[in-house]
Amino acid sequence: MALLVALLVAGCDAAPGFAETVRAPVLSAVAITPTATRLDSDAPTAAVPLAVAGTLDADGPVEVRVLVRWAETDSLVAEVVETVAPGAFRVEAPLTLPRGAVGDYSVRVSTEGRDGRPGDQAVSVLRFAASNLGAPSVTVATPPAVTRPTGSSVAIVPIVATVTDPDGRANVAAVVLQLEGGGLLGRLYDDGDGQDDAEGDGRYSAGIEVRAGFEPGTYTLEVVAVDRAGEASAPAPVTFTVR
Repeated sequence: MALLVALLVAGCDAAPGFAETVRAPVLSAVAITPTATRLDSDAPTAAVPLAVAGTLDADGPVEVRVLVRWAETDSLVAEVVETVAPGAFRVEAPLTLPRGAVGDYSVRVSTEGRDGRPGDQAVSVLRFAASNLGAPSVTVATPPAVTRPTGSSVAIVPIVATVTDPDGRANVAAVVLQLEGGGLLGRLYDDGDGQDDAEGDGRYSAGIEVRAGFEPGTYTLEVVAVDRAGEASAPAPVTFTVR
């Protein structure tokens, strides 16, 4: 019986219970093209023929994964997975970028051997720029009057501003609330949290807290939007009343 087991084991490609040893993939000479691109037309998007090339030293085919993220928000822009042979390789990862989403994009290349174990990684940066079509514009809804609360109660004055930008919503860098003529009070957000109803709808919101010590009267503030090129909108006045 012992002889029979020995013969069966000898006839197998690998002993039972033991995984075949495979070298982890090794990356070298990794490069992306292009490393920078610019949109100079008034098109709403830019088509970027991104490609990753390099050399792989591996035992057999390798899964190559390319992840592209916008550094501004860390949002995933593209994910491409291809199985390539050892040696020189090239993986296409074409992008369509909104003209307003300017800035740096991280391009991460990871590998996985045929046994499922991870290999080398490499990271590069794509820089995207676009001509600026103009400053954003802001309109603000007039909030309802509130009654000054008593005790420890708090009343909220909702400030809601609709912001548009000729370069697209992605080009809006910040929306701020300020005193008339300047003096930053805070930011408005379009993230679906707090006072904001829905994320990404172009309506930026904030709330002014009114407590017992708040002086009754009518107040005028301003909302200003700034784009990624540093251009600011005309201040949009917003008036509210505390009774």
